[in-house]
Amino acid sequence: MAAERQSSTLPPAQPSYILRGHTAQIHSVQFARENTRLITGDADGWVIFWKLETKRALAVWKAHDGAILGTAEWARDKVITHGRDNNLRIWQIRSEDESTLSPNLPSEGFPGDRSMPWLLHTLPVNTLNFCAFSMCYAHAKGQTSGNEGSDAAPEADSNKTASILVAVPARDDKMAEVYQFPEERLRYVVPRAQSKDTGMVMAIKLVHAPTTQQTLVITGYEGGLTAVHLLPKDDSSAIGVAQLLYLSQPHTQPILSLDVLPDATTYFTSGADAVVAAHRIPNFAPDGDHDRAVKTKTAEGDDPPISIPSTWPGEIPETGEDEEADDPPISIPDDAAEALSFSKRPIVDAQSQRGDRKAGGLSSLLSNASSPLANSKAQVLPRPAPVVQPPYKINNTKHAGQQSLSVRSDGRLFACGGWDSRVRIYSAKTLKEVALLKWHKEGVYAVAFAKLLEAKDLANTEVGEYGNADDRVVKRETGLSKLQRQREEKMQIKHWIAAGAKDGKISLWEIF
Repeated sequence: MAAERQSSTLPPAQPSYILRGHTAQIHSVQFARENTRLITGDADGWVIFWKLETKRALAVWKAHDGAILGTAEWARDKVITHGRDNNLRIWQIRSEDESTLSPNLPSEGFPGDRSMPWLLHTLPVNTLNFCAFSMCYAHAKGQTSGNEGSDAAPEADSNKTASILVAVPARDDKMAEVYQFPEERLRYVVPRAQSKDTGMVMAIKLVHAPTTQQTLVITGYEGGLTAVHLLPKDDSSAIGVAQLLYLSQPHTQPILSLDVLPDATTYFTSGADAVVAAHRIPNFAPDGDHDRAVKTKTAEGDDPPISIPSTWPGEIPETGEDEEADDPPISIPDDAAEALSFSKRPIVDAQSQRGDRKAGGLSSLLSNASSPLANSKAQVLPRPAPVVQPPYKINNTKHAGQQSLSVRSDGRLFACGGWDSRVRIYSAKTLKEVALLKWHKEGVYAVAFAKLLEAKDLANTEVGEYGNADDRVVKRETGLSKLQRQREEKMQIKHWIAAGAKDGKISLWEIF
């Protein structure tokens, strides 16, 4: 009891640092380069690239003419931004570029021209529904994955050329599209979750399942539904169609955000109502058998999915007009002919008799076939659509409007920003609230966890001055450079959470 009374009298938690510089509400925060950088975007389209060790801006530029919806890091030298100006853009920021870019903050009112990062790609997208993009790496078969502010970059020398998948709402705002970069081509289409109106896509997440080496698309809709689709394993140039695996409606109001555990077994949703929900992603065939076209060939070893007798009961197989029947007449021994009392029927009579009655069902399909069954094209057997299922767990928090749900890289915690200006941290196992962060005076719109790192991963290794993976070298350090590296490593291993709010400020908190 004494311990409980003592804990209840502790002062509320306070942020470790406050970053100021934006003049509009913060819509996106994202840790980058092994927690050495922080990317923030605001409602006026400005992006600030912060150095966490000094808490100062390294690069500031106006990335979009509309509000920033989301940001992400690609291959450590590229930044992806998504704006309300119907554009998704990819910028190049290398370590040697940071000293050449403008560090003047929007709040300083810099009047002159700014040097901007090199623009690599621009993709026109639909932003009517305020849904931010999601990115994951296009892993090769057999390659492991981590957790990027979603999906971590593959560990290889191909960091700068690794292909990525980007999911955005489609032109039909109830669907989604998945593009591949740097190819800039449409790879997959995520169809509507069901025939009835689900509302617009409000949240989307791409995740690479490490156990099955396949990619999932998780969506949340305006009508409170959430769905999981599986992208087909297809390397062809044709546009693939995602397969629906799971459908649930845990919310009565629009879903505002969602995120998934690193092992891609469970994901969480939050909405405009007071509910946070956990969903188990169903198991699926790792080899993608459900995607394969079932070829109805009669070759050896190819068993058709449906066993059809060569002769339908009571009928004689139909043949072409100018062709002989495929089956020869039955040969009956002469000595048994007298014992048999079968009456002979000419084939023509049987055909005319067959024509007098209307075939139905599968026999009608076979009789109208323009070519033999063995020469038919590949067919895909339809799968039954998943029914709406209840979520795995649900918690009515009594706090409406929780958004920007973010799962920590260890999978133990997730956090949400609230319209009530609070940041709430929940247990991923129980969905119970374990911490409350209160400092902002207005609504919190963006929340992000730093990646959990250990000191042994950073010891005796210099990841360049700005964190380039290709610049990993062991260096002899003395004096100021060694002190700076130690300070940066100390920042990297802390358990940070960043929150951006309507007041234009970013708070940095150190948590358990």
